[in-house]
Amino acid sequence: MQEFLPNTFPAGSATSPYPSGYVYETSGGNSNYNAVSVQLQRRFRSGLAGNLVYTFSKAIDDATGIGGRGAALASYAQNWQDLTAERSLSSFNRTHALNMNMQWSTGQGVRGGGLLSGWKGALGKDWTFSSAITLGSGLPLTPVVQNRVAAGTGISGTMRANYAGGSLDPTAQGYGFNPLAFAAPAPGTWGDAGRNIITGPMQFSLNASAGRVFRLSDRKSIDLRFDSTNVLNHVSFTSWNAVFGNAQFGLPTAAGQMRTMQATLRFRF
Repeated sequence: MQEFLPNTFPAGSATSPYPSGYVYETSGGNSNYNAVSVQLQRRFRSGLAGNLVYTFSKAIDDATGIGGRGAALASYAQNWQDLTAERSLSSFNRTHALNMNMQWSTGQGVRGGGLLSGWKGALGKDWTFSSAITLGSGLPLTPVVQNRVAAGTGISGTMRANYAGGSLDPTAQGYGFNPLAFAAPAPGTWGDAGRNIITGPMQFSLNASAGRVFRLSDRKSIDLRFDSTNVLNHVSFTSWNAVFGNAQFGLPTAAGQMRTMQATLRFRF
């Protein structure tokens, strides 16, 4: 589905004498998705099991809303008379994605400590450690201008900035891309920067847990569990500021959750 604003023109040009200020929706959207995935799996043996999945993909469409992730400031087509200019990377496109899960249970097999006895066996056996790693390239962003299209629409953020040339790679510390690569479009013209040409911040997370069941009798047991998110306390930014004209243009807008740890003790009877 495509959404655009009929009878609207870029800021600085004459307004349309025809009705405007409403959103038109059409089912003329087009999308294309291709991906290849590789999986490596280790079956549970000697207390160790693991699974790794890598996906290389590319998604292209001409409507922001395709895939369920519409950009907050670019929900509608910039130029309602040139919808083909909206064709670009999809808002949900993540070129590289790596997911890895591992589990280790003590006291399994010879190498896993299965032959331990005495106090060493009592303390070391029956623990289960697991970890989950997620690594992925950033989601695409659109450089939009902080103003309205035509008077009377009441909708901002549909006009894109101009691409001034040069690399989009950051040239200053702390920036996610090069803000000098963009400029304000001339009055009465649309911005020529493509939709979703900025790559958002890379995503990384490492979560882990450890747990064990202490059996006191046939009906009584104690469950001890430790859970931690973002074990490395790694700062992972969620997005860059892509609003041209904003003082924070090119800088991070927010960061993901920092490290948390939780211990749970449960008595069953």
